[in-house]
Amino acid sequence: MSRTFQVPLPDEGQAPLAFPARCVGCGAPAQTESTLLINRLAMRGRKQVQVSARYAIPHCARCARSTRVVFLAGLLPFGLGVLLVGGLVFFAAAFGLSALGLDDYGQPNNANSLVAGAAAGLVAGLAGGFLFEVAARVLLLPWLGRALWQAPLLAAQLLNDSDYVAGLTAKPDREARFLQLTFNNAAVADEFAALNRANSGGAQT
Repeated sequence: MSRTFQVPLPDEGQAPLAFPARCVGCGAPAQTESTLLINRLAMRGRKQVQVSARYAIPHCARCARSTRVVFLAGLLPFGLGVLLVGGLVFFAAAFGLSALGLDDYGQPNNANSLVAGAAAGLVAGLAGGFLFEVAARVLLLPWLGRALWQAPLLAAQLLNDSDYVAGLTAKPDREARFLQLTFNNAAVADEFAALNRANSGGAQT
């Protein structure tokens, strides 16, 4: 059973947190650390504030390695999908719209077709990256199993500025005033609560 806690993020972005001296993923003795990174450009009042926070998360060697492998299993196909699909759609849309005379509108020598092609390529690239990542996960699931199943999609992490390491997901709220931490290991979550006296955001299954 997973548990979720909500901890405050100060204006400078780094909330002091203490983690148990064992792996947040499996509960084994900690052997190394993985980095949990939060970045969000948040609106506070009428001002935009860049909020960044970096946490060293205790891991055993196996869970640290799993974190790296799962990250690459999402990043590589997502990046390939963005480049291939986005690039193809960009060139097709730009040349097609140029041939249709879109650049003849407005100021001379403008680049309406390139702007429209770039917008189409960006949308198509994100969709392509998502589909490539899903396909890669289906293919890799027999080898990576539970570690891959628990990790959120990279596209989802980019959209909500969240981050994931084995056993732990972190997501800031819209104004980046609070950080939501979800532990997959309930025993580790209980120790975290005892160390930080965090207010539970509601246990989740």
